[in-house]
Amino acid sequence: MVGPVNEGMKAKPHRHKANYYNDIALKLAHQLFGVEHLHYGYFDRKLPATRENLPRAQGAYVQNLLSFLPKKGLKRVFDVGCGTGGVARELVKRKLELVCLAPDPYLIERTRENTGGKARTITDLYENVTDEVGELSMDLILMSESCQYVNIAEGFANHRRFLRPGGHLLVADFFRIKPADARNPSRSGHMLEQYLAAARENGFRLVKEQDITERVAPTMDIYQDFISNKIFPVVEGIFEIVRRAAPRLHRLLGWIFGGKIRAIKSKYEKQGAALFSEYKRYMIYLFQKEV
Repeated sequence: MVGPVNEGMKAKPHRHKANYYNDIALKLAHQLFGVEHLHYGYFDRKLPATRENLPRAQGAYVQNLLSFLPKKGLKRVFDVGCGTGGVARELVKRKLELVCLAPDPYLIERTRENTGGKARTITDLYENVTDEVGELSMDLILMSESCQYVNIAEGFANHRRFLRPGGHLLVADFFRIKPADARNPSRSGHMLEQYLAAARENGFRLVKEQDITERVAPTMDIYQDFISNKIFPVVEGIFEIVRRAAPRLHRLLGWIFGGKIRAIKSKYEKQGAALFSEYKRYMIYLFQKEV
């Protein structure tokens, strides 16, 4: 099994948490939804958007993403934000040389398992990567739902550094088309026009694009329905039991956790497919680095 390629290197400029608790989140998601990955589901016209179909929809997402891979000149791939290695596993099957990056040690562990140890790994943020990969050595950089977490300017600086002339950047993520406001306070995702402008300014030509908002947005309804109609009623029921049995403890718990619980509930009440589609676009972009 191949270990991390950045062990023992000097301290990095961007700090990140040692553990993002993705192990807990994934185990919970597996128990509740039967899913193995962190990304959205892709619901086509033949696959109804139900909780039971979410695992199949995640598989469909991967297959649709892979259809954007360049047909020629593809040998070395840098999977930036590899998650649990679901896409990486498919790339290894295609006999591609693979480097995978994630800041969470648990995700890197899962990626090694899913790729059978055939992928080189980096446990860090993309902005911190300097010479671990090799300048002008990659045929493709893949960012599946990781683009939103990477600073635009620093991201493109590394894209230019690691991609060979004529190499490709494949991005699948959601972007904001409207600024956050009271109706939808979510600031996740880069502003779409800002990102596309940065791509042009950095010498990346748009080769192919696909708007899959309609296909992935139902994932938000599935999570929203389950959390709002299953999880929160259970939490509220527990608080009511405590209120009747131990009023003083109930007041203490309310003082400590009440505000946080209300904030989380309000957040998920605004996470449905309709609002998501109004404020954001989920896009797949294939760019080519100009020579």
